[in-house]
Order: sequence, then C-alpha cells, then structure tokens
Amino acid sequence: MEIELIQDGKVVDYNKYRDVIENVKESLFRRNMGKETKEWIYISNFVGILFDKNRLILSLPKSVIIKEDVDKETLLYKYARLFDLYFMANEKKCDFIDKNGFIEYWCNQAIKENKTTTMTQEIITFKFEMVFEWMIGEFFHNQISIQKGDVLFNSQLLDKEININDTKYNTYHRNAIGKQKRDHKQKQIVKERESVFINQNKKNIPDIVCERILENPKYERPQKSCCILDAKYYGWDYEKEAYYLPRNLDIYKQFFYQEQFQRIYEKENETNVGVYNFLVLPDYLGDTKDTKWGIIRQCAVIEFDYHQNQKIAVLQVDIEKLVDFIYSGLDMKEDVLSVFLGNNRVVPMIYGNEKV
Repeated sequence: MEIELIQDGKVVDYNKYRDVIENVKESLFRRNMGKETKEWIYISNFVGILFDKNRLILSLPKSVIIKEDVDKETLLYKYARLFDLYFMANEKKCDFIDKNGFIEYWCNQAIKENKTTTMTQEIITFKFEMVFEWMIGEFFHNQISIQKGDVLFNSQLLDKEININDTKYNTYHRNAIGKQKRDHKQKQIVKERESVFINQNKKNIPDIVCERILENPKYERPQKSCCILDAKYYGWDYEKEAYYLPRNLDIYKQFFYQEQFQRIYEKENETNVGVYNFLVLPDYLGDTKDTKWGIIRQCAVIEFDYHQNQKIAVLQVDIEKLVDFIYSGLDMKEDVLSVFLGNNRVVPMIYGNEKV
C-alpha cells in the first residue's frame, strides 16, 4: 500500500488527486484562481488521513518540513496515534473510532492486509486549530477544563477549583432608568414603567491558563505568576513569508482574560500575582531549531499605544517537535515557561495590585 504526503495550506496536484477532490466534502480542498496561470488550483484545507484506492493520504499540519528521506509509514503511525490521543484526552466522540477502533491500529491493519477501496474514504480529517490548542495546553500543563458546560480553573496558587464564569468572578451591575412623564396638573414626575433587563449567559473560555512560581524572580517581578496563552494555528502568508497578527477582537479578548484573572486573585485575597499574556504560533521559519530546547522560542513582544500596561509576548513552536512531545514525551529538564517569565521582555500586567 502506498502512503502519500500532502500538507495543509499547500497546493496539490489536481491531476493526481482529481478523484479524491471530487469524492470528498468540498471543504477539504480549497479552490483558488492561480495569479500567474489564471487557472484553478486546489489547496489542502485539512489535517488528517484519507483512504483512496490502494493508498493512504496523510495531510500534515502547516509549518511541518517534509524531508525527502522521511519514513512515511512511521510518520503515518505517529499522526494516527496523535489523533487517537486527542479524542481520548478530550473525551470527544469519533464515529470512525467507535466503528473501527483506534486510528493507529486501523492504519496498521490496512497496510498489513494491503486494503483497497473503490470510493475515497475520510478516515479522519480536522481543522487543526483545536488539536494545536490541545497540544500547546499539554506542553504547558493547562489548568483550564470544561465539564458539563462549566469552565473550571484548577488553581494551584489558590488551592481550589473555581468556575471562572461564576457570577462572583464574572458579572456586571446596572441601574435601570424608568420611563417617566411630567404631570403638569399635579406638578410632579410620574413613573410610567420600569426598564427591565435579563442577564445573558456570559461564557469566557480562555485557551490555556497555567500558573508558575518563580524561585528567584528578577526585574522586581512577583514570585507568583499566571500565564494566559492564546494558541493560533493560522496566520501565515506563504508569499510574503510573514505572520499575520491577531485581529483586534482576539487581542481585546486576551486583555479581558488578563484583567479577569487578576480580579479572580483579588477576590480570593491573593493580590501579588503577575498576570502575563502569550500568543503561541507555529514556527514557519525554522527559528526554533537553533534554540536551547529546539522546540520553542520567543520571537516578539506586541505593545499597544492605547494599552501601555498590557503587552503580549509571542512564542514560536516547532509543530513536529511538539507532536514528538505528545507522542513519546520529551525530557525538557526545565520549565520552559518559567524561563520566559524570567527575562525582561515578558512583562506582567499586575504587580502588587499596581499597574506596571
């Protein structure tokens, strides 16, 4: 059985994959007009595995470098197992697993038995954003979980689990202004009716939140830290070889989370906590390979003229190494996030209940 590799966000050979493109759901391959050829080109728009005739097609995540001498079978099993772990860890329903067992086992059997099919089958396909977010959460030990609709924060600093959307931590107050009119005969103001409002459900779900205690904090930092991380899988311009920064809505959402968690600590009488903001992106440039760990580096700090007390540190992550970390575990030997918190380019919003 053949194993073929394509890549999310990259053009595929239409002549080679015509039957596949025409027999799977339209969203898996995006159609664009070529700027130079003025002909339609087709771009992989997913990460996952397809089964077509006598071949398995593995679509890899963006930013992963496909080497010429790569062992395709080993790579297939690695990603199949990653998908299995994602479904197990998040307790998500997967019809294919329910019917056929684990994806890695099915791929192994398909290759052993040299299976064939007359119609293209979707074994598993993803918009990879949620998987990337989960992997970053595993890497940094995410303390946010969702259970029965509640967003729970298992705080080590507070030594308790709290629902961050509890009205104690997430509410607003209002003063209704009723409709009034003047009674000229009685020379007084008469109320006609009150203005009535109903609370809507306000659900905030930060991607990743994790706490750290710095042993020897520098730069007058608080020892206790809370880090809010936003994992963004998208955001790369292949032509310009440049990152797209998040939209205003995403930035303000992160600012809100930063302020909300500072208030949570205040309400629990834990005021001296530094609250930090991070944006985590895939490494499209290969910059992480020369770093101390070979998997992650800080590449920028975003500052805002209108929000000078709030900054976002930008991290690059090697997705391939991240998959290895999830698949087999990598011994990091030290806490990477604590190292970033110890440099002067990562600034907390709050220190001792005062704005920095």
